Amino acid sequence: MNTTRTTGLALAAGLALSQAPLQAQAQSLTLYGAIGLDVVSASNVYDGTRSGSVVKVEDNAIVNSRFGLKGSEDLGGGLKALFNLESSIAPDTGGARNTFWNRGAWLGLSGSMGTIKLGQQWNVADDYLCGYFVCGYYAPFLMSGFYALSDYYSNAIKYTSPNMGGFEGALYHSVGERAGDSSAGSKSQAALNYSAGAFGLGLATFSEKDPKGGPSNTMHAVGASYDLGAAKLRAGLAYAEVKYSYNGTTDTSDYSSGFKARLLDLGVDVPISAKLSTSLDYVKKDVKDSDNDTWFVRARASYALSKRTALNFNLIRSSNDGTADFAFVTQGRGFSGEAGQSQTLVTAGITHAF
Repeated sequence: MNTTRTTGLALAAGLALSQAPLQAQAQSLTLYGAIGLDVVSASNVYDGTRSGSVVKVEDNAIVNSRFGLKGSEDLGGGLKALFNLESSIAPDTGGARNTFWNRGAWLGLSGSMGTIKLGQQWNVADDYLCGYFVCGYYAPFLMSGFYALSDYYSNAIKYTSPNMGGFEGALYHSVGERAGDSSAGSKSQAALNYSAGAFGLGLATFSEKDPKGGPSNTMHAVGASYDLGAAKLRAGLAYAEVKYSYNGTTDTSDYSSGFKARLLDLGVDVPISAKLSTSLDYVKKDVKDSDNDTWFVRARASYALSKRTALNFNLIRSSNDGTADFAFVTQGRGFSGEAGQSQTLVTAGITHAF
């Protein structure tokens, strides 16, 4: 037997084992997710031909079903490497939604100067304005022109500053990757948030360049909140100018659908007990120089059965004026209903986080 070789192998193995705990401490990996389902009863559900009532089982509206992987590595000197991979799932059918890692596929670095991330990721309005506007599936970002209140984009570069005296800022740019025109198809957003005690204030601005090199869609939003203890008051105001149809493709040659609109969201969150929380929101989309407006009222309640499991309830009434055709529930997954039609939704569901 070659004792020298054997001793060398033993030393190498011992060194590797001695380093393993240090590596485990320096690097983290987490599998996480949530699953939720709602029973939804909705009136005036439009199938493209006619409207009628329907009962559906759908992905939960408060905690969208998903699973993901996230991790970090300590690089020393206060610098960390970060990554996230997150995918939507459709528990009502057992299928996946859209691109597999559609909710997040990014890699970044974080340190004393802030965090920078590259890849598919949520925009900075979602990071801050969801504290002022109502979010979740039944929310104003589903309305035409205001999708940038909460959305995610591919090929994105995102920078978030550290918190400095309650202030945080963020920049976001999704490159269009169009040869010959670097701005075509790009999306840019900036946000600033201030939080001090019971008061919060957020601002965001957004611009999206037509993939064919034409005009841009824009949106500007501001939100504020104040926590009274017994209730938290919220208000959000946004303005959008749409110059071309946004449908997620390069087919944007029709500019006839352009419009300008204001969006108002007035809300209140009321914690009833340690387990029961409620909220109420009134949202109005007002299209300039038009009677084609939309509003909805949403009442929500959530009851925690444990730290991970909760029961959720929604009562929603939406209404369209003129030729406005917004609807939360249609026969498919889209948001176009029948012009001038109202809709009432009642949902009850359960969510579990892991």
